[in-house]
Order: sequence, then structure tokens, then C-alpha cells
Amino acid sequence: MSTLTDKEFETLFKNNFVPLTIYCTKFVKDTETAKDIVHKGFMNLWERRSQIPSESNVKALLYRIVKNLSLNYLRDSKKNVPGEDFPDVAQDNSEADTDIQASELQAQVVKAVRELPERSREIFLMSRYKDLPNKTISEKLGISIKTVEAHITSTLKTLKMKLLGDS
Repeated sequence: MSTLTDKEFETLFKNNFVPLTIYCTKFVKDTETAKDIVHKGFMNLWERRSQIPSESNVKALLYRIVKNLSLNYLRDSKKNVPGEDFPDVAQDNSEADTDIQASELQAQVVKAVRELPERSREIFLMSRYKDLPNKTISEKLGISIKTVEAHITSTLKTLKMKLLGDS
């Protein structure tokens, strides 16, 4: 057993908050509720960090926590609305809007990643899409782990600026 460090948790949060919110929104159909659920999921993970086996895939565990919290939310919200047995047309539109927003965000991410310098893009894709550890990336590319970390940090800052419009 090893515990999740503050730095690892912070990185996990920064890299997964938006994708988890999109994932959660598919269940609960409301972005603000999804954000609350994702925050609660991170809090649950943090509170139980000492119980997580070191060989666990923490990202997968986090997705499982958020899914379960989403399903609990749906179950509990059904109990709180008596007599509502008919579908809500506005909710269907909300789902379509959420899907459109998720598609637009995905397109923005893809565009921003394509605009990265070649080496940074290669390292970022290996890290985030192939889930390779920094050590493996450094060995494959023949560069230091610190260089890999620097590329990832720089790339994340660049993507954040492009996606949030801070540029």
C-alpha cells in the first residue's frame, strides 16, 4: 500500500476534472450538478487515499467513484420528485446540448493538440492518450524524465490558455 501524494493528487485533479465532468454530465444531464459530483468524487478519493493499493489504476478508480455517485444522485433525486413518471422534453434537449458541448470541447482539444510543437505533442500524446509513465517516455525518446515533465507542464499550460481563452 502506498498513499497518493499531494502532487500526484493535484496532477490527477488538473488532468481529469474536465473529462470527468463531461462523463458525469452524460448521467445527470446538468453541468453544475456534474461538477459538484466530480468534486465529491475527488474528495472521496482523497479521504481514502491510504486505502488504495499501489498497483491500482487511480484514474479508473476515480471514474468508477464518479459513476457510482452519479447513479446515487439519480436514484436519490427520483425519490425526491413524487409523481413524475413522464419524460421531460427539456431534459432531452439538455442531453443534446451536453453532447454538442462535449463534441465542441473535444474538437477544441484536438485542434489545440495539433497546434503544439511536434516534440511536445508527441510527449503529451504518449502521456495522456497512451497512459505511459514519464520514465517510459524518457526511455523511448532518449531524454531525461525532467525534460518529459517540462514538456508536459508547458503543454498543459498552453492547452489551458487556448481552451479557456486566456491567451
